[in-house]
Amino acid sequence: MPLTKTNTGNPIRGRVVPNNRTDSQNVMNMVTFADLGRGAGTLHVSGTARLDMQGHTSSGDNLQVQIGNGTVAAVLVADSVQSTKDPINRTVVANAVISILNQSMDSGTIWTLTGSLP
Repeated sequence: MPLTKTNTGNPIRGRVVPNNRTDSQNVMNMVTFADLGRGAGTLHVSGTARLDMQGHTSSGDNLQVQIGNGTVAAVLVADSVQSTKDPINRTVVANAVISILNQSMDSGTIWTLTGSLP
């Protein structure tokens, strides 16, 4: 099953619109496949922005780009996505997460990444 990016339409609570998007985009670009499935906590920092793993939910891993106490972007990554084994496809997954975080920042809504790759 291919990967599917879905805008849930649910607004990000406590949303922050960054004055300068550079820090947020830099921290998004630090995402790697190895970041998925980690425990809750900060994964990467760039300037004022950080990428936090909020933890695992019934929908999958909850990743958020945050500035201070506010959220810039949010994505839920399904467990099926994290079962990807092929190294090239793991890069595809990381790129999909980066893409979705950018779309979430632009839309102000929570997105999901579902599906699976070999």
